[in-house]
Amino acid sequence: MKQKQLIWTTVLGTAICILIAIVFFGTDFLNPERPPIYLLTLGFAGSLSLALLRSQKLRDVIYINILIYFVFAILSTFIKPITAAVLLIYYVAMLIAIYIHVRNFDRKLSHIAFARPLVLAALVGVLYIAANFIHNLMFISKFEIGFLLRNMPIGFLLGLGQGIGGEICDRYVIKAETSV
Repeated sequence: MKQKQLIWTTVLGTAICILIAIVFFGTDFLNPERPPIYLLTLGFAGSLSLALLRSQKLRDVIYINILIYFVFAILSTFIKPITAAVLLIYYVAMLIAIYIHVRNFDRKLSHIAFARPLVLAALVGVLYIAANFIHNLMFISKFEIGFLLRNMPIGFLLGLGQGIGGEICDRYVIKAETSV
C-alpha cells in the first residue's frame, strides 16, 4: 500500500465517522463523557489501523496504537479517571474486529462493492457487545441486559464509517489517481 493510500484511508475513514456522528448524534457527539465521542477518537485510530493492516504492517499497528491509546488515555483522564480503563476495553474490541476483518474478509470481499464496510461494521458491533459485557462486569455493580446492547449501534456505526472510508479510497480515490 502506498503512502497516499494510507493517508487517504485514514482521512476518509475519520471524516466518514465524523459525518455519521453528526447525522446520528448532532454536535452532542463532541461531549467527552458520552460514548459517541468514540466515533471521533476511535474513528481516527481504527481508520489508521485499517490502512496499516491492509499494508501488512502489524508491528506499526501495534506501536502506533499504543501511542494513540496513551494520548487518548492521558486526555480522557482529565475528564474522568475511569475513562482510560473503559476506553481500553472498547479500543481493543475495535482493533480485534479490524484485525479479523483484514485477515479473513478484506481481500475475499474486495470484488463486491461496499460489502467490506458492512462486514467490518457487523464485526465491530458484535465485539462492542462483548466489550459492553466486560465493561459491565468490571465497573457496574448491577448487571443489566439492556446495557449489553446500548453501545452496539455505536460500534456498528464506527465500523461502517471506517469501512466506507477505506472502500471509497480503494474504489474511487486510488483508481482515479492510477487512471490519470
